[in-house]
Amino acid sequence: MRWKFGPMAPKLKHKKSRLSLGIFAADLGALASVGRDVASWGAELLHFDVMDGVFVPHFTGGPGFVAGHSDDLLMDVHLMVQRPADHVEAFVKAGADIVTIHVESYEPAAALTKAREAAQDLGKNILAGYAVMPGTDLTSLEALSASKPDIILVLALDPRTTDPVDVSAACDRVQLLRSKFSDAVIQFDGGVTMNTIAEITASGADLIVSGSAIFKAQDRSAAFNEMNTIVATATQ
Repeated sequence: MRWKFGPMAPKLKHKKSRLSLGIFAADLGALASVGRDVASWGAELLHFDVMDGVFVPHFTGGPGFVAGHSDDLLMDVHLMVQRPADHVEAFVKAGADIVTIHVESYEPAAALTKAREAAQDLGKNILAGYAVMPGTDLTSLEALSASKPDIILVLALDPRTTDPVDVSAACDRVQLLRSKFSDAVIQFDGGVTMNTIAEITASGADLIVSGSAIFKAQDRSAAFNEMNTIVATATQ
């Protein structure tokens, strides 16, 4: 069943805004059941922030976390690692449908090519693209435009610093990137709450990552449905 959603990944370019749920904000002792739970709510994507403890100070799980989750969801993998080319193939093989690679990492274009080659070898359709920290000049993305990224992830918070989240500044970057990369999916991550979701959706973000606002809520299903309703209303 893993490949049945393969063709759906490119179609994300042509559909309404939607949520991607940040799984590492969930109860780490119950991750095995998270995929089943969120699929029952009507969610479509699980977002994995993969950290190596080098590129960013934190460390999270590897490809096994992706492979161990529901076949009924798209696996959205954000690689916050220093040398992404060393890791992309394993994540694609584990079931990643979306792979984003930081422009600030080592040889991001080579890693993007490697991700696409791995998907091609598997006969799998994926979205592969870049992620950009809030303090990084967007000319870094323009320099990588020749690789035609399918997706660009805009962060509103840099986990390497103590700077506060700036949702409005990130929304401005989403709008600018929308004008420069009209064919790419634009994704937003950081500071996504019930109070900011409408502004983020209005900025033109196609995919919006939400973790704590949903998984830390007393009623997680209700929180997802409320946020999903706001997204749907804002895009009508």
